[in-house]
Amino acid sequence: MKAINIPVIILASSIATLAHPTSSIIKRNEKDCKTKITDIDILQYALTLEHLEDKFYREGLAKFQLKDFQDAGFDDIFYKNLKEVSYDETTHVSFLTGAIKGLGASPVAECTYAFGVTDVKSFIAIASILEGVGVSAYLGAAASIVDKTYLTAAASILTVESRHSSYLRAAQDQSPFPQPFDAPLNFDEVYTLAAPFIKSCPKSNGKLPVKAFPGLSVDAKATPKVATNSQITLDLKAAITHPKKDTKYYAAWMSVTGPTFVPATLVGNNRFTTTVPVGFHGQSYVVITKDGKKVTDDTVLAGPAIVEVQGASGSP
Repeated sequence: MKAINIPVIILASSIATLAHPTSSIIKRNEKDCKTKITDIDILQYALTLEHLEDKFYREGLAKFQLKDFQDAGFDDIFYKNLKEVSYDETTHVSFLTGAIKGLGASPVAECTYAFGVTDVKSFIAIASILEGVGVSAYLGAAASIVDKTYLTAAASILTVESRHSSYLRAAQDQSPFPQPFDAPLNFDEVYTLAAPFIKSCPKSNGKLPVKAFPGLSVDAKATPKVATNSQITLDLKAAITHPKKDTKYYAAWMSVTGPTFVPATLVGNNRFTTTVPVGFHGQSYVVITKDGKKVTDDTVLAGPAIVEVQGASGSP
């Protein structure tokens, strides 16, 4: 399985930890947010992501017709289902827009995007990544939603995004459900992954209470294999200036029970090598930190990077 260059779940042995899987999510979100995030903020954040997905599918399906998909090895049923996925995303936009208006707020508008799609296969690959990030975004935001009505609505969207993700993974001969748990991402981590696709947004949108960390991606040339215990190379979008020789860095792999930390070695001003820990498969997320015990705005150096890890938990 090759690495993915477009800006994981380890099971804790403690049953008590698994009994309360959202505890680490709540702590991370509370510590990372400098300002309190409200339910309206979360709805606007979700709408920002849904606008991106909606535009991605509408643009791609306008560019590529059925014959293009057939030439790429996909049948008419897949093409029809992809149009259904697009319809779902458009409906999510309408639903969230109505919910925000109902609260007396002005919904964020669609932005201008650059998806980097060159052919049908790259369209499907990016679609799969976006759906996976969407699942992690809703899962990560769930702990911060106060109103149970909105929580139920968000959960309803999450389950559909998960179906999209599984379908698109299977279409690429990847495990449709490589992990027994999905990995949550907090607001800043998701925005970091979405930001490279966003060229500009209307001024009327205002500013969400989130920020993007420096980008991080897998160096495909230096990473011939991505599997458990394999070494991978990660590239930072911005060089580290004047690194100290005695500074320790870590790769924090995101999971529902909290990050799993493994050492990361700086090789040059903007490259790290690290190892894929046991228990991570499928679309996984890793950040580089300066702390081997916690992931906060103050400790994250870059990321997340999206890493497609070979195998599945039940059949590695």
